[in-house]
Amino acid sequence: MLDKALVGLLAVGSWGCGATLTPPAEVQPLQTVPGSYHLARPAPGHQQHLATGMVRRDGGLVDSGSRQVLCRDCHALADAGFAPPTDAVCTGCHEPQVRQHHPFDAGSTTLGCLTCHPFMAKSLPARFEPWTCFECHQKPQGDVAAITVHRARCESCHRPHEQPFTQAADCTTCHAVSLKHGAKGPTLADTCMKCHPHHAEASVASSQCVTCHTKATMTASARVAPEALFPKGHPGCGACHEAHRFEKGAVKDCAGCHRGQPVVAQWMHEACTDCHRPHAPKAQPVGCTEGCHRDERVTHPKSADGQACTGCHAPHEPGDRLAKPCITCHDEAPFTAEVVHGARVTCDDCHAPHEGKPRTDAECRSCHQTRFAEVALVKVKPGSKMKGHQDCGACHASLPHGAPGASPKPCLTCHTNRAPPQKGHALCESCHESHSGAVVKTCTACHGVETLPALHAEKDHQRCETCHAPHAPEPGAGPATCRSCHQRLDTKHHPTPPVQCVGCHLFEAAGPGRGR
Repeated sequence: MLDKALVGLLAVGSWGCGATLTPPAEVQPLQTVPGSYHLARPAPGHQQHLATGMVRRDGGLVDSGSRQVLCRDCHALADAGFAPPTDAVCTGCHEPQVRQHHPFDAGSTTLGCLTCHPFMAKSLPARFEPWTCFECHQKPQGDVAAITVHRARCESCHRPHEQPFTQAADCTTCHAVSLKHGAKGPTLADTCMKCHPHHAEASVASSQCVTCHTKATMTASARVAPEALFPKGHPGCGACHEAHRFEKGAVKDCAGCHRGQPVVAQWMHEACTDCHRPHAPKAQPVGCTEGCHRDERVTHPKSADGQACTGCHAPHEPGDRLAKPCITCHDEAPFTAEVVHGARVTCDDCHAPHEGKPRTDAECRSCHQTRFAEVALVKVKPGSKMKGHQDCGACHASLPHGAPGASPKPCLTCHTNRAPPQKGHALCESCHESHSGAVVKTCTACHGVETLPALHAEKDHQRCETCHAPHAPEPGAGPATCRSCHQRLDTKHHPTPPVQCVGCHLFEAAGPGRGR
C-alpha cells in the first residue's frame, strides 16, 4: 500500500520503460491521483505490472530486481490527470506479443490489448477471470458461435500470442476417457476431436458417427442409414450406444425408453432386435418370413401396410391374443360373431390360418363323418362336370358360413324331371336319404298290403315297382304294362286287345276281389 501521505499525490517525471533509475534533476509539479485508482489497483494488469520490476534493456525485458513499473511509464500525465495508455505504449515493451496478435482480430481497429487484458475493475469487490474471453465470446462473433462448452481454462488449449494459436490439451486432464472406438489421431486430443468438434456439446458427437458409418466400406452390421437418426426417436448413436465403446454388449435396453410396450408372443420375441433393424430408417422391422418364420407359407391377403403377417398378428397391441379375430375384417354377413357355421365352430376349425382357404375334406370329416360316408355312395360318371351331391354347397346355400340347420335347396331345383305326381310324394326326403339319394323308405312303409284295394291285394300285384315308376306320371294297368306279366292276353280276350285293362280289372274297387 502507498503511504497515506502520498495517496493523493504522485511525482510526475519523464521516465519511460527504458529510462535510467536516477530521478531527473528538475522535478515537475505534483499531480492528484484519480479517485478511480481503487478500481484499477486490483486489476490483473496493474497487479502484474506493479509487482514486478520489468524494464526494457538491450532490446528486451529484464527484471531489474529493484524497482516497479511506475505509473508514468505507461500513463501520459498532464493537467487533466492520468490519460489512458494506447496500444503503442504496450508495444514498447511487448512488441513480440503484438506481432502475434489474437488471430481473429487481424485488421481490427476497435480491438486492442486492453480488450483482453483487464486493467480496471467495474466495481468492488472485484472478481477477475484469468482470461476475459467471454466478454466477447458469450455471444456469437461473426462465423464463430457463442461458446457454451469448455468455458473454463481457455489457456489449456489456446495460445493467443503464439503459433499455432491452438494447441489442444490432453483430454484426460479433465475427462476420464476410456476410448475403445473411433478413428485414431496422432494425439488423444486429435482422436477425441474427430467426433467432438471444438466447444460443441457432447451430444453432437453422436451425430458424427454417420460420417464413417454410412460408407459402403462398412460391414453390413455396422452400416447405418442416415434416416435411422431422427430427432424425436433416436437423435444420435449415443441414444442407444454407450459413449466411447459402442460394442453390442454396451447397447442400452430398448425398454429403457419403450417402457411397457406390449409384444405379441412375448415369450418368443424377447428382444426388440429380433424384429427391428436398429440401423435401418426408423428401426424398420424385418419381415416375419424374412427372419424367423421362413417356413410359414402365407397366402392370406396382405394388410393395408403390405405385411401379410401383421394384418392378423398385431406386433404391439395389448392383450394376450396371438392374432386378431377373423371378424375384425370379415365383419359383414354371412360372417357374424353369433353364427359362423354354427356357434361352437371357430374359423380355424375349418381354415388353415396362413392359407385363408378351407382345409381339405379330411378336416370336414372330423365332424361330418356320417355325411361323408353317405355322399360316398353317390356315383359320379367319369368326366362329369356336375359334382352333384359331392359338393355340399350345391344344396346347402347357407354354407360354409351360415347356420348348418338352414333349409337346403329343394331337390327338384336340380332334379326337374323327377317331380312325382302322386299325392304325398312331393318331399324327396320322404323316400330318399338326402346325401346319397339312396331309397330309405319303400312303398309298403306307407302303403300296407292289408290296405291295398281291389287287385292290389293279389300276391303277384304287391310289388309296387312292377307297375309303378316312382317319378313317372300316374301309372295305369294298360296292355303294355299288363303284358309284362300277362303275355297271353290276346288268346283270352277279343281278337282286338283292350285299350285299358283297368276298364274291366279294377285296382281301386271298393270291395275286395271285385273284378278279378
